[in-house]
Amino acid sequence: MTSIASSFPDGLTLAINGAEERLQLALGTPGTADAPEARLLAAQEWTVPGQSVRFLAPSLQAMLRALGHEPRDVARIACVRGPGSFTGLRLSLALAAGLSAVHGQLQAGMDHLPLLARRAAPLLAGPLAVITHSRRRQVYVQCFDNQSTPLGPPTSGTLEDAAGQLQPLARQQNVIFLLGSGLRRNQAFFEDLAARLPLRDLGPQWDAPSPQDLLDAACAPDLEYSTNPVAPLYMRPSDAEENLDAIARQRGLEPAQAREMLRRSRQG
Repeated sequence: MTSIASSFPDGLTLAINGAEERLQLALGTPGTADAPEARLLAAQEWTVPGQSVRFLAPSLQAMLRALGHEPRDVARIACVRGPGSFTGLRLSLALAAGLSAVHGQLQAGMDHLPLLARRAAPLLAGPLAVITHSRRRQVYVQCFDNQSTPLGPPTSGTLEDAAGQLQPLARQQNVIFLLGSGLRRNQAFFEDLAARLPLRDLGPQWDAPSPQDLLDAACAPDLEYSTNPVAPLYMRPSDAEENLDAIARQRGLEPAQAREMLRRSRQG
């Protein structure tokens, strides 16, 4: 088979999103002066919560082969770095690091909440709050203006914390638009909140980026690529960390010993 990689001397851009239940891969090339939008060549998506390890690498290999490519034809890899699923983020970033170690691809990290705001915010006549699922009754939140500019840093907290962030913004605005998986997982809470505040849910179709959105973000001129592995954005302790004492005892370890082992592992 003749590879089409020769048509793109600068190689390909691969974008990976494993932050939530929908696992996404997008492959393409950056735009040009005449055609600024990134050119999407192929994309694959799966809704496979907790099963990313079964799909990620095999599907990337199949997608490349179907286009007549090999992993070495990928010039750079952009991964969503969080916040989101600990497992999905680790697998995505590990795949990027592994490919880079073998083939020398540059790597970049993309923040999940601004990625979700990127397409929706410019279409809206008011601020946008992106609210994604963290765990039971907890969410990640970040607010944006209609130019996709953050109005503050991302936060991690309870549903009540999220409501507390929206209340002062609601006093200044006629409407606050909402999107994200945190709304779907906590529908009753946000429906009740919308009865008291001027909130408008954009609907589940906005809860994940489209493949084109993902590739456009990966090809954005201001995204910084380097030879360094991408550091994940974890905004809360993992469930394992919070239950470390109980897990240690189940495995015959003293909690203090387990905490010391964790400290050492973080130091490399």
